[in-house]
Amino acid sequence: MARTHKYAGASAQISTGLDPTEIAALCEAAAKSSETIQALIRLEESKPGRLVYSIRNRVLGGRVEFMTFEVTMQPAGEGKRVRTRILTYKQKRQWILVIPLPWQMIAWNNYKRFMYALSEQISLRDSRAQTNVVEIASAA
Repeated sequence: MARTHKYAGASAQISTGLDPTEIAALCEAAAKSSETIQALIRLEESKPGRLVYSIRNRVLGGRVEFMTFEVTMQPAGEGKRVRTRILTYKQKRQWILVIPLPWQMIAWNNYKRFMYALSEQISLRDSRAQTNVVEIASAA
């Protein structure tokens, strides 16, 4: 079994008083702002309290999937607790002659931009929102 990547546990946790439809609209805006020339972010599944996005190769028309992640919204007191989490990801490894470089998570920068953009946009709309973005999850 392959080892998990150091960023596999990356997530954003946000406590906010915004309603779910507004949070979903902010998620869509964060997804669009996180796209690049090579990667597009597409909404794959939308259920009450859960959105699933995929990051795909734009050059190949979206046929190759690099990563999937979810955004969950759960009631917490008077507001909502929003959490992002990576579901699946692909890795690549580059070599310099015969020396292997560390494994790289494909589309990591897109997901990272999404987490920070979502946290920032919710904070701008809700001044009482509490945000926490974790890039490298510590081993428990």
